[in-house]
Amino acid sequence: MHCDPDLASRPERDLEIRAYYRGEQRSVLLHDVIYLRADQKYVSVHHLHGVLLVDRSLRAFEREFPDLLLRIHRNTLVARSCLRGLHKHADGAMRAVLSGCSEHLIVSRRHVRAVLGQLAAVAASSE
Repeated sequence: MHCDPDLASRPERDLEIRAYYRGEQRSVLLHDVIYLRADQKYVSVHHLHGVLLVDRSLRAFEREFPDLLLRIHRNTLVARSCLRGLHKHADGAMRAVLSGCSEHLIVSRRHVRAVLGQLAAVAASSE
């Protein structure tokens, strides 16, 4: 994955997600994030080097980084740069295919159109 050119103009501190773990601050560069998943009070930030648990809402991430993150389910945001495709599984569920992630994430019916739009925009820009 490569850093989005639009990110270069943002201050460095805005490019990290920070959280405290066992009394020590940990951070993840935003361009290393693959997806974020909410589970009760916390959000798991899945990135190239592991998982970071943060006490911040998905909605806050979605508002702050709308150009970088895309909602695919009520509990999941994905990095737009990691979205590679959409696959319909045997159970009928639509699942997102992401680079850097072997897991295919469920896309709710309500968000399928946005995912298809994102994939079309990426395809159009690469032509």
